[in-house]
Amino acid sequence: MAAAPKPAPKKQAKTAKPMTAKKAPAKPAVKKTPAAEPAAAPAASSKPAGKRDPFVSPIVETVAGNNGPPCTTGKKCLAIGDMALKGIVKAQTGMIAVVESGTRHVSYFLRENDPVFNGYVVKITGDSVIFRENVMDRLGKVSTHDVVKKVNAPVV
Repeated sequence: MAAAPKPAPKKQAKTAKPMTAKKAPAKPAVKKTPAAEPAAAPAASSKPAGKRDPFVSPIVETVAGNNGPPCTTGKKCLAIGDMALKGIVKAQTGMIAVVESGTRHVSYFLRENDPVFNGYVVKITGDSVIFRENVMDRLGKVSTHDVVKKVNAPVV
């Protein structure tokens, strides 16, 4: 018997293929010697979010205000804890506090919102001055609190 001729395969319609970027041929890997590699720097993303570095001490040993040159004179060098309130003067422009530095016995005149070493003047009343002091705890957290200094002399 003669073999029956095989039917011709059906031709399928060509479909459009999506265009893709041609990839560059892969470069051969270069083997580096340990002496040629630079020292690996710690990756910035290696620290999980919300975790502190266990090798850095959380206790801060800095003193507030030692960022710049040492302070020697002027109102901005007066520490709130070291100054003494000597009197309050009522002027046309407002109240003026007369304070004396604890170390040099030099007098200064302070008005409201004047900056001092570790804070500023909030309010001056007839017999007291209210300072807002910035305090840094041992862990480095900065907080503020009000310090009231009173004078025994009457308003002039």
